[in-house]
Amino acid sequence: MKKYSLVLTVLLISTFVITGCQGEAEAVGAEGETYTPVKVEAVVAGNMRDESIFTGQVKPIKEVDIMGKFPGEISATYFNVGESVSQGDVLFAFDETDMRHTVESLASQVNSAEAAVNSAKLNVNITSGSQQEGQLNQVKSSLNSAKLTYDNAKINFENTKALYASGAVSKSEYDGMEQAYLQAKNAYDTVLQSYNLLTGKQLTENTALAKNGLQQAIASRDALAVQYNNAKETLSDLNVTSPISGIIATKNIEIGEIYNSSFPAYSVIDMDTILIPINVTDDLINGLSIGDKVFVTIQSISGEEYTGKITEISPIPNDMDFTYPVKVEVSNGKHQIKPGMFAEVRVVKSQANDAIVVNRSHLELIEDTWYAYVVQDDTTYVRPVKLGLDNGKEVEIIEGLRDGDLLIVSGKEYVSDQEKVTIVE
Repeated sequence: MKKYSLVLTVLLISTFVITGCQGEAEAVGAEGETYTPVKVEAVVAGNMRDESIFTGQVKPIKEVDIMGKFPGEISATYFNVGESVSQGDVLFAFDETDMRHTVESLASQVNSAEAAVNSAKLNVNITSGSQQEGQLNQVKSSLNSAKLTYDNAKINFENTKALYASGAVSKSEYDGMEQAYLQAKNAYDTVLQSYNLLTGKQLTENTALAKNGLQQAIASRDALAVQYNNAKETLSDLNVTSPISGIIATKNIEIGEIYNSSFPAYSVIDMDTILIPINVTDDLINGLSIGDKVFVTIQSISGEEYTGKITEISPIPNDMDFTYPVKVEVSNGKHQIKPGMFAEVRVVKSQANDAIVVNRSHLELIEDTWYAYVVQDDTTYVRPVKLGLDNGKEVEIIEGLRDGDLLIVSGKEYVSDQEKVTIVE
């Protein structure tokens, strides 16, 4: 343990007073003795963490480039860089004059094609449906009537022919009867032909032609309907919307320019949650798990501490330095954390709760033993202490200090064990 001679002590105290150390003058005891002034802090129980520290550059949790589906003239833009958008908001629009005319023209063509389909359906019904059946019944009735007339005319003609051969009737009577017979036969043949057309090969051919015409009409209508729907979809695509809610990060178009769809017109980022990629060494990677809580500090915004969590751990190291990529997410509702900022991520390896924690600089190491300088009844007591967790700045004291002890935090270099001191502010 170090000791100081009276001369050395006086010199140090004189220097202390002359240089204004601690802003206090030397203290004089009741009998004129001079005491060393020291500053102290009460030891209190608290929490500390043994941490590994990593750095990473902030990225947005989502970043989307928005592109038009085709070239065209920009007729309107609705948001600028830095403005907030909601999912589905229209960001920009193409000129729609030509496409609207195309949609209207195709709509008219689809209506005409639909009318053609209805006409073809009617034709099929006529050749093969109830209308054809009614027509066939009518022809059957006409055929029976013509057959009866023809048979009677034939009998009368045969009889007249026999009588004319015997000279019982005149030539004019014979000619009249023959003419009636020929007319009846011609009428019967005509009705019979119509009947055969409705019941034979011609009917089958007519029905087939009608059905083929219907198929062609339907095909034509459907093709036009596809063109019409595509044109309507294209018309709706002329208004380009944001696929996510977020902040406009870039805008690369202006009203009146011809956009060629080879580059993003806008980019939108989601900043409600930010992502920090870090790289973890192989000796620490197995101590991490998805969902582990981490602590994040960003010096560029006053070093405020944020709480985040691990969301992704790669099982494969990268090829650059053979560290393992890990992703950390942090809530960022106020959007204070910006993409591109550098963050310090502290991963807790172990933690002590309700422990005696002091700054390492307030202790002294002598021959592998750490000592703390404690003041009790205006007297210094130098105690050996045993350390626990050590994060490089603070240490856990597991033996040697108690809650409420007055630990010298300034001036311990000038005092010895059981030496009288004066506590100054």
